Amino acid sequence: MSGLLGKIYRAKWLLIGVVMVLLLFWILRPFLDVFVYGIFVYYVTRPIKNRLGRYIKNETLLVMACLTLLVLPLIIIVVYTLLTGMSQLLAVVNNQGLMSAVPMGTLMNVTVSFTSAHDNLSAGGQLAEVDFDNLTSEQLYQLLAGYSGSLPEIEHIIMSAGSTIVDMLLRIFLMFLVAYYLLKDDDKLKNWFCRTFPRVIKEHNDVFIRYCKAVDSDLQKIFFGNLLSIVFFAVVAAVVFQLLSTFAPVPSLQIPSPILLGILCGVSAFLPVVGMWLVVAPLFAYLIICSLMAGTLFPNLAYFLVIVLAILLFVQTLPELLIRPYVGRGQLHIGLLMFAYTLGPIVFGVSGLFLGAILLVLITHYFRIVVPEMARGGHDNHDLHL
Repeated sequence: MSGLLGKIYRAKWLLIGVVMVLLLFWILRPFLDVFVYGIFVYYVTRPIKNRLGRYIKNETLLVMACLTLLVLPLIIIVVYTLLTGMSQLLAVVNNQGLMSAVPMGTLMNVTVSFTSAHDNLSAGGQLAEVDFDNLTSEQLYQLLAGYSGSLPEIEHIIMSAGSTIVDMLLRIFLMFLVAYYLLKDDDKLKNWFCRTFPRVIKEHNDVFIRYCKAVDSDLQKIFFGNLLSIVFFAVVAAVVFQLLSTFAPVPSLQIPSPILLGILCGVSAFLPVVGMWLVVAPLFAYLIICSLMAGTLFPNLAYFLVIVLAILLFVQTLPELLIRPYVGRGQLHIGLLMFAYTLGPIVFGVSGLFLGAILLVLITHYFRIVVPEMARGGHDNHDLHL
């Protein structure tokens, strides 16, 4: 057997492997976002696992504790804060008469349904004000109707996300399953690859090892450092703004859209030195102008000073001292990282926030490590291990 048929026959196992890998990618392609979220959860949880590993020796119990007791509540808080901030943004846009210019997509549909459900629960469920001793059957019916009115909206949230409830639960389960096995068996996966492809590991001055280590290090810094710090900044700022607005003695000193401003503070914290001031300075100016126009600034000057001190302490200074030392972008240019965070969701949807950063890390280190090594034609081998 010679010629083309001979080459195909000699490469038959390679061709079969390529076909199986392509088939696997075709099957898993609809679940790309699940794997992206799973990788994000893995990098967020891994430092926590390493810390708790000193006290919990059972690997399975350790991983389950990290995912269920720490990461799951964090995800719930982030999703709730994001949807609340989006609903406040919609309110601002609607008040300006610009609602028709907003494109209706998946995230917007979910936000509208969430806002309606949240309003129904808030308006219909004032349990603290209900006198249950003298509650009539008609009043009870109205009270339950206030809550049940949100059930269709909750159903619409699920449908607006483009998934049935079963599909959504399946994706959440798969996301945590991916993170679980990455946390539990990441060392086994590295060792298997080293045993299976020893020539790939050692060729070109161990370029593959250096590339993987650089990618892993930067993904760790981006996901656990930058994104987690943004979440921390946003939640702290949102809570502080909400409390200050709740206890404001006059409407002119109430902080508008506190959750939305908290999210903006979290995003702006990514920019060093001037980041927070992009949100805080206009907020101070807004409160001063509104209070002066209403004539309530000087009578309530003490509370305005409380607002200034609370924001400077709890929003500006304290998070900087606690989180900033852990924030890093690795070897990535901050401008490229901002482009990845901005363009990723536009191209890939919500998962693009993470997928854009992953692609940026892969491409950056490919041209930083692999391309120069290939250009030099390095062939020296060193005994390094993943």
